[in-house]
Amino acid sequence: MNQSIRGVFLAMLTAAEVLGCGSNQSSSTNSAAQRDQSSPETQSQVPAGTQSKKKFQPLQLADNAEDSLSQPTSRPKISDEKRAQAIVDALQPFQVLLGQWHWVTRKAFGDFSKTADDLLWIWDFQTDASRPAIKGTSESNPYFQKIWLTWLADDEKFQVTGKTPEGGTRILQGTWTAKGEPREESDGKRSQRSYEMQLTQVSPDTGDQWRMTLRQVDNNQYQMDLMRRPASGKQFGPLDSVRQQRLGTSFAVADSDNPGPKCIISGGLGTMSVQYKGKSYPVCCSGCAAAFNDDPERWLAKLAEKEKSKKEDK
Repeated sequence: MNQSIRGVFLAMLTAAEVLGCGSNQSSSTNSAAQRDQSSPETQSQVPAGTQSKKKFQPLQLADNAEDSLSQPTSRPKISDEKRAQAIVDALQPFQVLLGQWHWVTRKAFGDFSKTADDLLWIWDFQTDASRPAIKGTSESNPYFQKIWLTWLADDEKFQVTGKTPEGGTRILQGTWTAKGEPREESDGKRSQRSYEMQLTQVSPDTGDQWRMTLRQVDNNQYQMDLMRRPASGKQFGPLDSVRQQRLGTSFAVADSDNPGPKCIISGGLGTMSVQYKGKSYPVCCSGCAAAFNDDPERWLAKLAEKEKSKKEDK
């Protein structure tokens, strides 16, 4: 009889333990899952901030919220407008480049002459409306037949994209040298602007690598020094020096020494004009003229905003 009772007792105890293990296993599994979610390995896969309560920021919409959700329109979003204006502001020191130039190289390159009169700098608002650039073109330059200079606001760097005569592309990035930030000197008659910036190739990152130093000597002269590092080399060595001399065109900067109407697009000195609805507006180059003619209402709206802001500041 005692053995029978003992058997029943053991059976009940075994069943309780089985049920208990199942419950503990579930709890253990859940705890393990929680530990896994907070483990360093998991944290490295989960974006920062997902472990704590999220903070929601209001969505920034365009002037017309419907436009921001539909297919792209000819008018950039507000965010693009602000970014474009930041780029134009950052590129102001290079307004002095606008116009036609006579370039001279130190080397001769086969069929290339060491000198030519065909380099033209203009503003480019058409290739990418949200990322304006100052564009240079030359049919016979041995290094870059097309070159775009712009500003990367997020990285706070300048970027040069150059198309080579062979059809390739080199992208270089950089900023002012230690003593090369834009500066202005005056002799009492006119202002002379100078700067120096250095850019290093970032793409392609294979093959020979280039480094460029762009130096404004004065308003009518600038120099582009090129260095090259072979694919198997560790140091940059001299490649060539390209000197540019302005072809007698008027300065593209607007200042107290050279007063005049300001370009409705870039703010530079208006050396030509465009017409719209019977009115004339100053622009500084053919690139700005093309941008205005593509969408005059956009630029007139921006002009109205600037004039309104000036009145409010007074």
